[in-house]
Amino acid sequence: MMKKTTDSSVAQELQRLHRAHFTGDLLKHSVVRTYDRNEPLLHQGATVSHLLILLAGKARIVQQEPNGKTLILQFLEPGDLIGELTLVQAEEEAKDVVAIDTVRCLAIRMPEVEKMLRTDPAFSAWIAKYIGEKLLLRMTHFSNAQTFELKYRLAALLIEVSVNGQYCEKNTQIADYLGVSYRHLTHTFKYLREEGYIEKNKRGYRIDVEKLRALVQVGNDA
Repeated sequence: MMKKTTDSSVAQELQRLHRAHFTGDLLKHSVVRTYDRNEPLLHQGATVSHLLILLAGKARIVQQEPNGKTLILQFLEPGDLIGELTLVQAEEEAKDVVAIDTVRCLAIRMPEVEKMLRTDPAFSAWIAKYIGEKLLLRMTHFSNAQTFELKYRLAALLIEVSVNGQYCEKNTQIADYLGVSYRHLTHTFKYLREEGYIEKNKRGYRIDVEKLRALVQVGNDA
């Protein structure tokens, strides 16, 4: 679903998310889009016509492999951009982006953002900084895979991707994302369940956010 932006309300949301670079004239060329749970924001191979900024909700970027396997590349949260690699001509085609829960995002016509990238040095520097920070997060993800026990990494992931305390991801994909075997992952889920961090239900797991945060802190302090 799409609707025209209300400049004042969207500008306030962008300020709250520290995305004030996208206020002003860019809002005149934008719409707010809403996506339901499991609805695609983008399809793999599609042309990216708009830069998207998540205002609310969570999403995942996935890649379909030739063998039919689906790999999770990244999880997105409010404030994240979709299409920034296309903006800087580092990527020509989109990956699949799927809503984890109800997602609201600001969609700005790519030609308008490209124009701002060419004419506004401060905006160009901010985009470069944003992409660099995302790269550092990916490096940290792979570094943690080598230095932190799975129970700590899984606890952090459960907090990151759960919606209202409910975890619903596919564990086969999560095992690949965390770089572990499915057996190792299920064993760790069993540990978290037996220790009272999570509770199994029909949709997946209910999580105890505060207990999981405490567990993550133990891992950070170790």
